[in-house]
Amino acid sequence: MSTTFFRTLAVVFFAFMLSACNDEKLLFNLTQEQANQVLAVLQQHNISASKEGTLKAGYTVAVNKSESTAALSIINQYQLPWSADVQIAQAFPEGALVSSPNAEQARVLSLQEQRLEQSLRMIAQVVNARVHVSYPAFNNDSSRTPTGHVGVIITYKGEIDDNLFISQIKSLIKNSFDDVRYENISVVLFPAPLIQYVTPTKVPDALPATWILILVALALCGAVTSGYMLYRVSRRPPVEKEHSAEPLAPENAEP
Repeated sequence: MSTTFFRTLAVVFFAFMLSACNDEKLLFNLTQEQANQVLAVLQQHNISASKEGTLKAGYTVAVNKSESTAALSIINQYQLPWSADVQIAQAFPEGALVSSPNAEQARVLSLQEQRLEQSLRMIAQVVNARVHVSYPAFNNDSSRTPTGHVGVIITYKGEIDDNLFISQIKSLIKNSFDDVRYENISVVLFPAPLIQYVTPTKVPDALPATWILILVALALCGAVTSGYMLYRVSRRPPVEKEHSAEPLAPENAEP
């Protein structure tokens, strides 16, 4: 009984070691939230992934070596890992020195860009998103009210209605700012590239000229040798056939 148990335990241990050897670590030093986000995205694309680590040391995400190419392609498309969710309160931490109004405004606009990008990534069809807000000139001319502009770049997957999708994104952006007009918002859509599932094969290099000359020389030598052997065989005199002895004449009968 004990022998069977230890034998089974050894088989399970070696199977676990073999599976671990086939895993390739792709991302390191992730927070728990980032690791879970990466696992969720990879599993949405039917790629089995695992995480290991601790809160203090950070987490590592690994996949099977056979799926590493597809996993890297997905990680690149989604720009993983994503940064932590941004809070506007981070722009004004407690105890920080009071900066100029212009610097505070620029900081708030930057955080708004990041928050909008995070909101857009919540849409199922959105693979990645970038939001660019025009910053004011920060001059002392108070006679002219600056007009805000926003540009949005989105890569998407699947089938979407471009006009409806752009209209919805513009409405979201418009209601996120006070000084941005609807006509000053531009949304550009790009389909996400196909996921690469196979490692690109390297095209073999052409044979160098030196090797070509060597092969040609060997072929010529073989042809000359074969021709010489055939010539020797054709010039060899024919082998004389041994004639069988003539039969003896019958003895004359005695008279």
